[in-house]
Amino acid sequence: MKEATNSTSTKSNQAPSINRKKTIISLIVFAGTFALGAAPHAQARQCSNASLKGAYGFLDAHVLLPAGTPFTAIGRWKFDGKGNFTNTLTLNDNGTVTHASDSGSYTVNDDCTGAISIMGGQGTVEIVIVNGGNEFYELVTNPSSIVSTFSVAKKQFPEDER
Repeated sequence: MKEATNSTSTKSNQAPSINRKKTIISLIVFAGTFALGAAPHAQARQCSNASLKGAYGFLDAHVLLPAGTPFTAIGRWKFDGKGNFTNTLTLNDNGTVTHASDSGSYTVNDDCTGAISIMGGQGTVEIVIVNGGNEFYELVTNPSSIVSTFSVAKKQFPEDER
């Protein structure tokens, strides 16, 4: 009878060890699957010129220096995903309303920041892409006399290809 007890005792001691090994193997397989699955997502978080493609509506509010006069704009950017844009806008410069259009180039960096060359290359708007490319924030850095108080652009049709 003692022999049977020993055999049962050995089997019951092995059960926790086997379960522990199964748990460790399961965790390794899960971690490997998670790591492999995360790699494409990490790459998808990099930006390029292709991150801006399609039409974006925008609203800007600025103050012009040195006079301190208000300046606002509303309009539409259209990006081709290859580094070129066109836009149409309505401007209100201290009560004077005008309509304009522009075209030029843009560059988007891997970290989703970038720059748009406006006014025939005479101006620069720095940007940061957010919300998976569905919107971006803007800041006019050249000319520095335009001080942004608010500036955001949102994708008009999020289903457009990026």
